[in-house]
Amino acid sequence: MLILFGKKILDSKKICYALTDLFGIGHSSAKKICLQLNFPTTLKIADLTEIQKLNLAVYIKQNFTVEAKLKKTIYQNIETFMAINSVKGFRHRMKLPVRGQRTHSNAQTCKNVSQFFEFKK
Repeated sequence: MLILFGKKILDSKKICYALTDLFGIGHSSAKKICLQLNFPTTLKIADLTEIQKLNLAVYIKQNFTVEAKLKKTIYQNIETFMAINSVKGFRHRMKLPVRGQRTHSNAQTCKNVSQFFEFKK
C-alpha cells in the first residue's frame, strides 16, 4: 500500500486510476504524470520500485497542488468572497448554488433561504 500526501492508495489499482484518488488530480493530469515519468498506463502500484515511488511523490509535489493544501486554498477563496460581500460570497453564505444553476425546479435541498430571512405576512 502506497501513502501519498496522507492518502492510502491500493496496490491492486493501475497507476493512472490510482492517482485520481488524490484530491486535485483528475484523469488527464494522471495521464500527463504517467507520460512525464515514463510509466506505462498498465503499471500497477504494487509493481513500482521505491525510486519510482519517490520520483512520483517529488513530481506531484513540485507540479501540482493536492489534498490539504488545495482544500485550504479553496476554503480561503470562499472566505474572501464572503468577506468582500460579493455575489458569490452571498450565495455561499445562503447555501445557494453559486455558478448560475437553476433553482426554480432544481436544487431544492439547497434552497433554504426562508431560514435566513424573516418574511412579513
